[in-house]
Amino acid sequence: MRTRKLKLQYTQQLDTINATTASVWRECLVLNEMWDYAHGYRTGGALDVPCELWMDKQLSKSQPLHSQSIQEVRRRYFKNRKGFREKRKNGDKKAKPPYKDKRFQTTTWKKSAIYFKGNMLVLSNGRQSDPLKVRLPKNFDLKYAITHIAIVELVYDKGQYTLHFVYGVEKPLKSDAEGVVGVDIGEIHPLVSHDGVATTIFNGRYIRSLYRLRNKVIASYGKKIDRCKRHSQRWWYLVKRKWKRIRQIDNQILDGLHKHSTKFVKMCEDRDISTIVIGDLTGIREHIDYGKRTNQKLHQWAFGKVTELISYKAKALGIKVEVIDEAYTSQTCPKCGNRKKPTTREYTCQCGFEYHRDGVGAINIRRKYLGCLGVPVAATMASPVGIRLEGRCCSA
Repeated sequence: MRTRKLKLQYTQQLDTINATTASVWRECLVLNEMWDYAHGYRTGGALDVPCELWMDKQLSKSQPLHSQSIQEVRRRYFKNRKGFREKRKNGDKKAKPPYKDKRFQTTTWKKSAIYFKGNMLVLSNGRQSDPLKVRLPKNFDLKYAITHIAIVELVYDKGQYTLHFVYGVEKPLKSDAEGVVGVDIGEIHPLVSHDGVATTIFNGRYIRSLYRLRNKVIASYGKKIDRCKRHSQRWWYLVKRKWKRIRQIDNQILDGLHKHSTKFVKMCEDRDISTIVIGDLTGIREHIDYGKRTNQKLHQWAFGKVTELISYKAKALGIKVEVIDEAYTSQTCPKCGNRKKPTTREYTCQCGFEYHRDGVGAINIRRKYLGCLGVPVAATMASPVGIRLEGRCCSA
């Protein structure tokens, strides 16, 4: 799936549509409570399917939305319930089912509700409400959109409404006989890869500098805002300036991650890689306490975003993406198989093996996927190659 974004000029209709979608969500909460009460509050995944079918018949048809858009809200609600159960199953006792009321929520139109009239996009909201009409720019490829478009989403983000056009792109996966590359995602280096021959380090110095700048901006504006009367004219002025600057930095960070992931996926395509194996970092932030500064870095670590960017870009090129448990991959010596927890950026073993710590992680993630983690090897490793992302960072 690929996404194209189109910014919209604000109208009252946009607020009304997303507010209506939120009312459908609230209706799902009420209906689920009725179902639980009628069934003695028995919880379990087996009851979700009959509950979802029952709820589909009970949802109000008078909502000024297309029926497919209403069903998408219901599907999203039960997807959240499933995620809650998986978290509880994995030991997260703080996980809660969806229970919060929402004033606004993203609206989704499926293919049956999407029409094109010349260069005008028409999104149906049912018979009882006017459709949303959007004039498309001249560079918008209508032929491709009509053929491949899957869904359209109305997204509100930090004061801006945007239409997300989601396209379905099918490309056959490459043969498993081709290469496998292991990827170690790190806080200092966004990603380090090893394909069996070469180790590539994607330097994260520029992105880390942006995170430091972001923290300075928050601290600087925070001091000024604290000296103002809450909700005064100057208070609002500083709050708006603060979030405008933070959005600029966030866009720079995302741009850097995009550039690194694009270079990596293009490199995999050039080397005929069929499978990318990424270490699973789920839950790594739980129970951490390495001091104030290090904890801040770890909580700002965008490992989930890096995995997401690599996944959809690789799949668009027919490259399979696998996520595996990376336990002990950074501690196991590739040469002799002994384990040692490194304390510096360089991994050193008593057998004489020395290598970059993140490179060891990438090597062992690949070997773990192939089923040979811990098996000693006699061959020497080639020195890693670094790729640096250059950029200009503005002062706070």
